[in-house]
Amino acid sequence: MLFDSHLHLDQLSDENIQKTLGDSKITGMLTVSTNLKSAKKLLNLKQAYPEKLYIAVGFHPEQPLLNLEEREELFQWIDEHHSSISAIGEVGLPYYSKRENLNLDYTPYIELLERFILIAKKWDLPLNLHIVHNDVDIALELLQKHNIQRAHFHWFKTDEKSFQKFLSTPYFASLTPDILWNPKTQYVAQHLSLNRLMIETDSPWPHEGLESAVISEQLFAVVKKVAELRSLPLHYVQEQMLLNTQQFYRL
Repeated sequence: MLFDSHLHLDQLSDENIQKTLGDSKITGMLTVSTNLKSAKKLLNLKQAYPEKLYIAVGFHPEQPLLNLEEREELFQWIDEHHSSISAIGEVGLPYYSKRENLNLDYTPYIELLERFILIAKKWDLPLNLHIVHNDVDIALELLQKHNIQRAHFHWFKTDEKSFQKFLSTPYFASLTPDILWNPKTQYVAQHLSLNRLMIETDSPWPHEGLESAVISEQLFAVVKKVAELRSLPLHYVQEQMLLNTQQFYRL
């Protein structure tokens, strides 16, 4: 059985949404929102599929910042619906935007991330994070400042120094189908404790060689590669990934 720990279900076509939710190979999925409109759509879907669909509510950092009014509206919506939410996410820092615009001011993004961390703490919800490469150190500092125990770094990749810091935390990481070709993702799969790993597709992101594959096929390809890299039985890795996700998200 497979559990997608990070995807953007609301960005799929209606037909594809139904197909994915009806796929018997998928036990469940944690679908992340990018903004308030996205969160509202996901909550409606969740009400139709309460057994399979879990939602995270946040604001994707790789987009222009919200104004104060929009921000407060999002925070208020989370407060009102926190009992239907399984996580705060996708939240984080705009690493890729910064790479394209070196003058991008990180301060307001760091402040927004800290606010989301405080909301997660307030409602005892885990964080589903968009944090990679150079941003890992900033995020770890914020998480430790607020004594956060449950943080999930999606599509995790960073340098050796930050990875060593990450190893000494209780946090989890998830792997996408880029594990099939990306040595950085393979490194995480080989060196992070198996009971801190999850699998995801980040669908509808097109993964090289799996562009047309259905979500369950993509997830299975990740599990298969983890089993191969760690020389472990496939069924054992598959069961462990599911257990890790269910325990982390308290499902």
